[in-house]
Amino acid sequence: MKKYISALSLLVIMSGCSKDNIPIDPDNLLIGFWSYSDFQDNTEVYSRNNELIDDHCYNFRGDGTLTERKNSGWCGTPPITYADYSGTWTVLNDTLIQVDVGYWGGTIRYRLDIESLDSRSLKTIYVPEDN
Repeated sequence: MKKYISALSLLVIMSGCSKDNIPIDPDNLLIGFWSYSDFQDNTEVYSRNNELIDDHCYNFRGDGTLTERKNSGWCGTPPITYADYSGTWTVLNDTLIQVDVGYWGGTIRYRLDIESLDSRSLKTIYVPEDN
């Protein structure tokens, strides 16, 4: 009986640590952590996460601020070192957001054309702007 209770307790603890417990704002699915996972047909694919990981990722906040984790220098040859850069984001229309964020050389402004967004996946096309 003790083995059964111990196994059940361990199962409950482990299920409490799953990625399914990521908080999601149903009023704005963009809010949260998004980690780069793939590139398909000119589209960057991001997966929802519960924190910034050691790769390109975003943390969009409800107050219009963000953190973008990306290369900390000009060289993209592995091993790549990442850094966190603060910035802001603004909704331009139903599918387009503008991002103003720091990077290793100063600040940059670009747009993300949102191709699709749901509770687990974000697909965007990077649209550069003249700075």
